[in-house]
Amino acid sequence: MSEDITAILLPSARVDVFALDDGTAATMQKISADWRFARVGMEIIRGGMEAAVERYSHAASPELIIIETNDISEAFTVQLGALAEVCAEGTDAVIIGPTNDVHLYRSLVGMGVRDYLVRPVAEDDMVGMIARTIVDKRGLSGSRLVAVTGSKGGVGATVVAQALAWDIAENLKQKTMLVDAGGSAGTLGISFGIEPPTTFADAVRIGKEGSDDDLRRIIQKATENLSLLISGGDPVLVDGPDADGVEAMIERVMKTYPVVVADISSATPSVQKRLMTRAAHVVVVSTPHIAALRNCRALMNEIKNARNGLQNVELVLNHMGMPGADEVPAGDIQKLMDMEPVVKIPFAPKIFMHGETTGKPAGENKAAQEIMKSLLAVAAHAAGAEAAQEESKSGGFSLLRAIGKTKK
Repeated sequence: MSEDITAILLPSARVDVFALDDGTAATMQKISADWRFARVGMEIIRGGMEAAVERYSHAASPELIIIETNDISEAFTVQLGALAEVCAEGTDAVIIGPTNDVHLYRSLVGMGVRDYLVRPVAEDDMVGMIARTIVDKRGLSGSRLVAVTGSKGGVGATVVAQALAWDIAENLKQKTMLVDAGGSAGTLGISFGIEPPTTFADAVRIGKEGSDDDLRRIIQKATENLSLLISGGDPVLVDGPDADGVEAMIERVMKTYPVVVADISSATPSVQKRLMTRAAHVVVVSTPHIAALRNCRALMNEIKNARNGLQNVELVLNHMGMPGADEVPAGDIQKLMDMEPVVKIPFAPKIFMHGETTGKPAGENKAAQEIMKSLLAVAAHAAGAEAAQEESKSGGFSLLRAIGKTKK
């Protein structure tokens, strides 16, 4: 299982591009403005190999260098060796060249070049290559973040979040962490009958800079495969941790847990936006009523802008058939939302209030099993369980280290 690295906000990194062709420069400029590259410092320099060697003779090299060349003769290979001499160990290099030459490709890869691409390079191919390189270096541990939110309060997003986490952990048998990103405003702890071991502010601090023992101390086990990160006790009228801190905590947890489900329905707007942008998969819960759907449509538009589309964003409709409620017809909902709900959950107040009154999660409620089954396909999709195998990494060697070996 692997996270779709072309559908997430990439980790912080530096990328330098040496472009000769106007088309290449334009493509890279467009990529640098993409939301996924918001934390990637990309500089586009007009020049080729000589410019790269000159630059790194007096400046530190970044994680990735992309160099365009018109010359693929032996002279270019000599220049590549000169580049290796001035780059820091661990720097990756990708070459964009004029011809499709298998022998050249093998030769360059053997020297430590991460990849050789033939001009013109499609934007999607370039995005994928850069994303793989950054993730290989910065790491996402092959984990997936699933963010669950609601169009408004009271739509049942928290119960859907715990049901998805339970399905992933108990039915799909994947080690899963369920995080309440709302801190004291969240109610996940009540549904599991547990007391929060610390405040949300302290949990974020530990996630950012605490020891592994500190982190283990605030994580509680619900089942063999399902763990919880629940917090509470923060002042109600005080601003909570910022989005950077919460994301750092989530990233820390993702190093240990293959799947992290975050209930962000009670989180602050900045935290919601950050985690929805960062997530591999987003689930939005609404009811079929006009107020909830109006908010849902506005929220979906914001998500679409933040994620550059609605790929891996799914809509769950809850409280279908509520007595005395005026529901928007199914056909009108699809037109309004411009998407089909993946699951429609019937109105079941006893099931959705069961956890808060008994301290037992939906997964342990026999009456909730039909709902759990209906969400299983969503859980599998969100957790990446449908993927055939983990995408193989290119395995490119450090430019300096590999070229150094060829010289011995």
